[in-house]
Amino acid sequence: MRKIYDAVIIGSGAAAYSAADWLFKENITDIAVITENRLWGTSRNTGSDKQTYYKISMDGFSQDSPYKMAEDLFSGGSTDGVKAYIQAVNSLRCFMRLYEYGVNFPRDNFGGFPGYKTDHDNTCRATSVGPLTSKIMTEKLEEKVLNGNGTPLLDNRQVIKILTDNNKAYGAVVLNRENDTFEIIEAKNIIAATGAPACMYEHSVFPESQHGMTGVLLEAGVRLCNFTQWQYGMSSTDFRWNVSGSFMQVIPRFVSVDKDGNEYEFLPESIGEKANDYVFLKGYQWPFSFGRMNESSKVDIAVYEQIQMGRQVYLDYTKNSADYCFEKLFDEGREYLLKTDSVADTPIERLEKLNSKAIDVYMNHGIDLHKDKLKIAVCAQHNNGGVDTDSNYESYVENLYVIGEAAGSFGLVRPGGSALNDTQVGGLMCARHIKNKKQEAIRDVSFEEEINKIENIFNNFTQDETVDYSFIKSRMSACAAFLRDKEECEKLLSEIRKILENYPTRHKDISSYFYDKDMLLSAEALLFAIIEEMPYTGSRGGAVFIENGVVKEENPDKRKFLTISDSTELYFDAVTKIPVTDLPFEKYLAESK
Repeated sequence: MRKIYDAVIIGSGAAAYSAADWLFKENITDIAVITENRLWGTSRNTGSDKQTYYKISMDGFSQDSPYKMAEDLFSGGSTDGVKAYIQAVNSLRCFMRLYEYGVNFPRDNFGGFPGYKTDHDNTCRATSVGPLTSKIMTEKLEEKVLNGNGTPLLDNRQVIKILTDNNKAYGAVVLNRENDTFEIIEAKNIIAATGAPACMYEHSVFPESQHGMTGVLLEAGVRLCNFTQWQYGMSSTDFRWNVSGSFMQVIPRFVSVDKDGNEYEFLPESIGEKANDYVFLKGYQWPFSFGRMNESSKVDIAVYEQIQMGRQVYLDYTKNSADYCFEKLFDEGREYLLKTDSVADTPIERLEKLNSKAIDVYMNHGIDLHKDKLKIAVCAQHNNGGVDTDSNYESYVENLYVIGEAAGSFGLVRPGGSALNDTQVGGLMCARHIKNKKQEAIRDVSFEEEINKIENIFNNFTQDETVDYSFIKSRMSACAAFLRDKEECEKLLSEIRKILENYPTRHKDISSYFYDKDMLLSAEALLFAIIEEMPYTGSRGGAVFIENGVVKEENPDKRKFLTISDSTELYFDAVTKIPVTDLPFEKYLAESK
């Protein structure tokens, strides 16, 4: 019998399970979760020293409001004001749901939720349950969705195509990874919660199991916004993890090692007397920022330059840098270490006092910071942009919703942890919209032509272990990450388009065939956006644009919502303003009846 779900959710992280649970709460229960592997996603496999969740202040003394929070989300530039307000006004409800499900966010003796300052924000809205906040969120939501709600999980299914008709989504083609056959899953609504296109970069903090699905969404007809706006920052590479927060606030020693094993302590020479101050500031100014290129982001540039010289860069927690002196630290750093009782003779001793759980993260992966140096690079960490969606998180393709990091919810910068809030709010908004919209009668849509194309790939596929597109990722990290060279981007875009024109039906395996095609489509879209955007915007946000060896200065008048379509069109769209909801209470009371 033909099965048509009311909705399917693609992904198995915090965003996907959030959407599944909100749908169930709206009495939409004929749903399913589709995932390549239940344990693979970024939410379950990433974190930092104390991974941040950003929500409205609930500490009992901070003066806050949804409008104030929306202003802070909006102020970074290129952010839709309506979306910022939605994230703010719904943050309390979404946060408390997580707490009630067992995500044990810290409370004070009176029931308030204390907070701290995070990246790109001067409030104390940030909270955390430690290094694995998103993992714990995912586990608690998963328990509710799969066990409490009884929502079916379709595991080991790799989505290779969204089926559409007349710009409306009606289902998905999936590769059953257990037997390398394809299946068709029909649904009235599809929610993509598949994360960023993490597959594009060699230097990446995304877990190696994370690929994303942006290329598949592009083929379905979605549009992208702010796709050039990424966060890049220092991360360990042998085990992928952000070295933000406490890892920087204890001021480790930075060393590089050349091919002969010679060690260099390079920051004092690269930066000068403020090197230790800037290292401390990287704790909550962790993402590279064009606006801080002559301040704390000098640390990122110095690390990048050492790697470009063929050296490996490490953090050493066993000893202080040659020029470290507690009394000579700037006031903020010295007062922080005193206030947190973290003054000690070495970085590892300071880290033990400040956040011992941060040490445990690496110890659990065979790296002992008491004796081992930590290999790092400047890595891709988060895509602020992504698929363009409306205030209900519905894409340009009707019935296709995109939430979490796959959606372009943010602009040039975002407060650290706001993405975790967005995973929860996005699920709520699309569930509400699906519940309230007029559902069309089930159409007898024929996908015969699309199915024949996919069958042709399977029938003509040839296994070839020598096929390797990793050089694309290496080139992307070199010319299209936080330092972007226009001429090199143009060369790489031309090469990728030649590959895609005659993408061969051979690869090491059928699953990798589709993964790499998705990576190439995503990289094509990003390179196109970088090249086309550069004359209008110059450097901005988390990236420096370089043309003919010269840094392009920022044009502050072009902070618009960037949208591209099919990697052939670019235009700027004015951002929406933050809405004002000041009608008399009685008006809302009457409408609620």
